[in-house]
Amino acid sequence: MTPGTPTATFRDPAGCLTLDGDFAVRTIHPSARDQVMEFVTSQFCKRLQDRGDMVAITVKNTPAGLQLLHPKIPAPTYPWEWTPSQWLAAAQLTLSLCGEALTEGWVLKDATPLNILFVGARPVLVDVLSFEPWDPAPKDHASHLWLAYGQYIRTFLLPLLMNRMLSWPLELSLFKRDGYEPVELYKALSWPQRLSRAAFWPLTLPARMDMRQAKRGGRKAAAAKAPPRHKSPELALHLINRTLADLRKRTRRAMPEYQGSEWTDYTRTLTHYTAQESAQKLEWVRHVLEDLRPARVLDIGANTGVFSALAAEHGAQVVALERDAATAESLFRMSVKSRLPIQTIHADLARPSPAVGWENRETSTLLHRLEAQSEMVLMLAVIHHLILMDQIPLRAILELAYTLTWRYLVLEWVPVNDAMFQSLMRGRDDLYGSLSEDDLLQASASRFHVLRRQTLENGRVLFLFAKD
Repeated sequence: MTPGTPTATFRDPAGCLTLDGDFAVRTIHPSARDQVMEFVTSQFCKRLQDRGDMVAITVKNTPAGLQLLHPKIPAPTYPWEWTPSQWLAAAQLTLSLCGEALTEGWVLKDATPLNILFVGARPVLVDVLSFEPWDPAPKDHASHLWLAYGQYIRTFLLPLLMNRMLSWPLELSLFKRDGYEPVELYKALSWPQRLSRAAFWPLTLPARMDMRQAKRGGRKAAAAKAPPRHKSPELALHLINRTLADLRKRTRRAMPEYQGSEWTDYTRTLTHYTAQESAQKLEWVRHVLEDLRPARVLDIGANTGVFSALAAEHGAQVVALERDAATAESLFRMSVKSRLPIQTIHADLARPSPAVGWENRETSTLLHRLEAQSEMVLMLAVIHHLILMDQIPLRAILELAYTLTWRYLVLEWVPVNDAMFQSLMRGRDDLYGSLSEDDLLQASASRFHVLRRQTLENGRVLFLFAKD
């Protein structure tokens, strides 16, 4: 097995998940069979699938037991590859589904962004085993509590809050499978931050209580709980719905203020392209898309998404990869507003997300997930950045492009005398000053052949390659 390739999941007591061809196969343990069948055959479950809020389910009885087959998401992503607005969309879906489930006699027992994947700009719940029956009138007081509340705070709310208050990157969730503990964050905040409206209730108060309990002796203090109080079903439902509504409000408030960067205005303020040259480039790419009509496109270095949108408008399902955080956020907002099938991934191709988890096999690498998933890869105004800023050899870039596309590569070559190339070269003329178009063609030999070539008025060259 390839290092970093996910093995069967093992954390859910109800079943395990494996990948098999075009499907994700969930094998249900015998002890959970009846409850799972009750849920997947319910009208509520069918409604979620019909709306697209939950992954589709095909029930299959096999010698191995009950299995649920789900169509594999073409480009699955993890929370550490999301923008803040993607986190918010995933959080809102989680809270909304929990609220709707309560009216149907179910409740979400898990609330983590790891249970959500994106299809285009839309979040989709993929962990169908997260639902369990909800009894609004049990023998104790637990029905008025949402048991996944603490997990939601740790995995959804606190990462967003730290991104807003301390500029902690959301990518840090890579190392926090079960989120942040309030105590560890409390120590990082100043007193004004601790007492702020945003942090006091979800962070400071529980952190102080944990510290006080630790001083008194955790077990002894925990034993002195108030006796259970009986709740009516109506009151239990009301209390949980109030909790969900409050979490919605607090999650929206935790969103960082949107700020641009030098790259969010890149297409508007660029100086190495005149309006006429930009139009010439756009028109050439448009003709390529019109003629070839690729079904799936990977746009590497998508920036604000001009070419991602163009590909989507020509019928492609688009994955847009952008390493600048503010620009990726802008791109995702654009895809939502325009309702185009564009999936945003905030990641750096030169430093792609690694495999993590037990034996590095609970989640797979970004490159493994993108490999051969796209009919066409766009690398427009990208490779000179990889060469000059990340010092990636030209041949290695073409090798990677070869693994990512299963048919076409659209590439923009930036010559050495280009103003941007000169700016990024930073005096390393002995290393990069002699790079030429011939070097590109030699690096692509035995992998690609040229179908089209267009020189722009500014000297840059557009290529359409096809795999050999």
